[in-house]
Order: sequence, then C-alpha cells, then structure tokens
Amino acid sequence: MSNFRVILTRIRFSDVSSLFSMAFVAVFLTILSGCGDSRESELQNPSEDISENEMHSDTTPELTDSIAFEEEFRKVRDLSSNPAFRTDTATIQPNQGLFQAFMDIGLDNNTNLQLINALRFDIELENLRAGAEFLVTRSVKDSSYVERLLYKPHPALIYRLKRKDSESPLKLDIIRKPTTFEYSLYSDTLAPGSSLDQTLLGAKIPPNLTQTVNGILLCKISFRTDARAGDQFRVIMRDEYYGDTLIDSRVVYTSYSGVRTGFHEAFRYDDGPKSTYTAHYTSDGEALIHSGLRYPVDRLHISSGYGYRIHPITGRRAFHAGVDYASPTGSPVYSVAQGKVVVSGYDKYSGNKIAVRHGDGSTSYYLHLSRRGVNNGAFVRGGQVIGRVGSTGRSTGPHLHFGFKTPAGKWMNPLQKRMIATPKLEGERLAQLETQIQYLRAQLSDLLSQWDYEREFGTTNTPEFDPAEVEREIIKIEAKSDFNQNVYANNAGQ
Repeated sequence: MSNFRVILTRIRFSDVSSLFSMAFVAVFLTILSGCGDSRESELQNPSEDISENEMHSDTTPELTDSIAFEEEFRKVRDLSSNPAFRTDTATIQPNQGLFQAFMDIGLDNNTNLQLINALRFDIELENLRAGAEFLVTRSVKDSSYVERLLYKPHPALIYRLKRKDSESPLKLDIIRKPTTFEYSLYSDTLAPGSSLDQTLLGAKIPPNLTQTVNGILLCKISFRTDARAGDQFRVIMRDEYYGDTLIDSRVVYTSYSGVRTGFHEAFRYDDGPKSTYTAHYTSDGEALIHSGLRYPVDRLHISSGYGYRIHPITGRRAFHAGVDYASPTGSPVYSVAQGKVVVSGYDKYSGNKIAVRHGDGSTSYYLHLSRRGVNNGAFVRGGQVIGRVGSTGRSTGPHLHFGFKTPAGKWMNPLQKRMIATPKLEGERLAQLETQIQYLRAQLSDLLSQWDYEREFGTTNTPEFDPAEVEREIIKIEAKSDFNQNVYANNAGQ
C-alpha cells in the first residue's frame, strides 16, 4: 500500500475561530459557573463552599468581526497622525522578555508593569517568540499615558488594550477574523527495516506533529516487540487557515492496525479554550497519556512561569518558585495526587493557602485561593476539589500559584511533572467525546470515499493511478452564522 494524502474539506465559519469552540461553549460556561460537575460536592467543609453570586468569570470579551479587525489599525494610523500621540513598536528580541521590550521604547517601570499585568492573564507571555511586535500608542506630553496597545500574533487575531475615555483604565479585548479548516488524511504501511518516525515522515506528516502521533501510538503499542512490516496507520490532520496562511495544525484522529498489535484508534477531544481536558482519548474515553498527576486547575493558561522574573507588583527581578495558572475567580482547585493536608491557612503574601504532602514525600502548594475547602490533617484524593481560585494575599488578579517541593524539600519546576486532567472521561464530557467521534468518523469515511473515487477515475493523465500524487480539489462547505452545539450530530448524519 503506497502512502497517500487526500484533502477533503475546507469549512468556513463566519463567527467562530475553532470548529469545536461553539459546539462546547455551553458546556464550558457550565464548568466555569460551577454547575454540572459532580466534583463540586467534594469540598470537605460545606460551610466554606461558594455561593453562586460569588462566582464570576473574569473572562475577556471576544469579537469575531473583520470590519472591527481592520478598524483597529485605521485608528492606530489616525492616532499616529495626531501630533498629541506617538506610536512605537516594541519588538521581542532573542533571549528577551516583554518587560525589556517595553523598556526599549522608553516606557517607565510603572507603566510597563501596568501593561504586562493587563495582558498576562490572557496572553502566555512566557511563550512569546523573538520578533513578536506590540504597537503602543501613548501621549507625547505624558509618555506614561498609554491610549492603546495592539498585539497581532497571527493574521486572524488581535489583542487590544484601549480606554473608554481619558479617565478610564485600559481594558483588554480580543478580536478574531473568520478562519477556515482543512481536513487531510495521511496513510501508510510500515516497510521492512523502517522506523515509525521514518514512516510518518514518509507519509508527509509535518515533522512538528510526528512527535504527537508517536506519543499517541506509543500509549497503546509496543513498537519494539509487536510492530511488524505491513502494519498500517491513518492520521487525520485539521489545519486552520486565514486565507492562504496556515495558523494552526492539529492531529484529530489516529489509527493503527497490525497482526501483533491489533487495531487501535485515538480521537482528539476538544473541551474548549485552554481546557486541561483537551487531549487524545480512546473511543471509551481512556486518556492516551501515561499516568501522571492531575492538573490543579481546568484551564491551562500560564500567566507566570517558574524561575527568575520581573515581579508584577514590586517590579524587581526575583525568583518565582512555582507556576501561576490564570483562571476565573471561584474555579475549582484540585489536589494533584492523594496525600495529607499539612498546611491550610492564610498569610498576607500567599493569601489563602493549602499544602498537601504526598506518599513519596513531595509536597504540592496552592496559593491565593478565594476559599479553602480542607483543613489541616485531612486526607485528600488525587483530583479532589480542595479550594477555589482567587486573588488573596499579594496578587494582581485571579490565579492559582502552584508550587512543588521534592522529598528533599527543594523547590522544583512543576511543569517537569507529567500532568493529565483525568485518566478517563465520564458523564457529560464522555457524551461530548462520543458526539465528536461521530463527526470524525464521518470525516474519515468521506476522505476514504474520495480516495476510492480518485483511484477509480484518476486525476492525472497517466493510465495507472498513483495515490501518492493525488491532491483532490477542495470541496467548500459554507457554515451558517447561527452554528450551534448540534454541529457534530448534524454533520455526522450527512
């Protein structure tokens, strides 16, 4: 069987930027509001639970509007032509952070901190790459007065800081342009003497995603003992485009079939923006990742990493002995593993804090909580709700500071620990996975049907069909703007 690639669909959305985001917005909002999750009842001290009116989202509004998108740059141009304002471009240099980039354009320390603190809960500043540009428009007379800031990480996305009027503070908005999605099927057969990596690359799977496919398959297959020449695999890729510009690529389906290995499938489950549950699972909801600690939160957004940083309050360079996860106030905080609570208290720097000693002698720390749900001496399970995200103590906004000490009592980078949201999906999430699987199976069926069609009728002038040379004309499907969460069920039945 020769390797082949078939492109089937390009789907356009006029008011969403991800195929899965609208389908699960209701579920995701339910999670954020503390409803519909059986783990909510796991707080050990009911008197410390949170009422509905104390729970709020702290989320940033998003707009999907091409007109608004272009309008932002027009406004910047207009302000730049106004002699009362100037616009500078802060560019991230190699081995440099955003703080230094802002300093390079002449922003003072207080203004610098103000901008960074306004951005860090929605943009993972630790992951900014060299070359990233921030347009900063400010007053000529008072350089500390910033009127507007724009950051465009790719052609279809803008982060905007602006003021409602001269007296109001800067507020962050997110503006998106409509994007399209293209599904591609890759398939190949292991040849004698070939490795999985070689075969994946030979099937023209992009190198940056080969590792993803490798990791998925290795969770179920021992290639050293069971892989054989003639084994077959299939991979479906989902590419997101703005025009002809590739924005993002994801592996959404993988299967492997062999005499010794048997047949295995993996499906990418999308639980919403930055959800820790978004991962690859089997059809019955088993996570395709080796065992690990449970993520302490449901939303995976790192607002400050481990190591030296510019402190967001003092403005001084200081060591940060943990990782900050930005999350809405009141969001559940989970114990990453079973253990005994050795700290449950409060101080003016950490705010409400909890520490859990685990069986191997290591200790996990949870700071700045709005509520503590366990007391000293309590025994907790991995994945148990022990508190709620907050901004108590010395803090600039709602987040969880998560720290980890080794059995020897030394701080370590928590990101070096393997973490998962759950070993197996249950309840509503399992039902949503099953709906997504129906959609992906329909995509696979259509892709295979198209390949069969091309093999029968051909697309070249050569009499013998060569699937390795086939790239089918794209079929466009227009999506209505009122696309709702029944998208998977509707598409799966087509």
